[in-house]
Amino acid sequence: MNDEPADSVPEEPAERTPDEEAGRYADGLAALLDTAGFPRMPARVLMALLTSPEGASTAERLSESLSASRAAISGATRYLESVQVIRVDSMPGSRRRMYRIAPEWYTVTLTRRSLYREFAERASRRPPGLEPGTEAGDRVQEMADFYAFLDRRFPELLEEWRAQR
Repeated sequence: MNDEPADSVPEEPAERTPDEEAGRYADGLAALLDTAGFPRMPARVLMALLTSPEGASTAERLSESLSASRAAISGATRYLESVQVIRVDSMPGSRRRMYRIAPEWYTVTLTRRSLYREFAERASRRPPGLEPGTEAGDRVQEMADFYAFLDRRFPELLEEWRAQR
């Protein structure tokens, strides 16, 4: 039986630890990536690694800290490795793997120029009916022009960023 009066205010939660605060912060960043179209679990893993003191973790620790299954962590780390934002190291004397943030991981979109070049080239090779001057053809051309622009500008932006750092 509850002895509290019905109009009592619930107790404030205990103060959060720095690890809990970092976890909430990482979840917020991951939610932004998710909103932008980045897969949800890889975003959570990436932000957990980014905000961890070492910038690295094992699958077991990631699973515990994110309250996620080992299978979800495995799929997320495979994805992050494939897009080159994390590196995977073997732990000496163990079958465990250590997942760590790749240096300048955030520049991956700038260093994958071939993707933008290929998009621009493929978009420029249109079938009949999608030629410039048609509504659909103009939309495709605008996309091709945009990716060609990115292909030209990203190397300059990356150099400017590195000089600024």
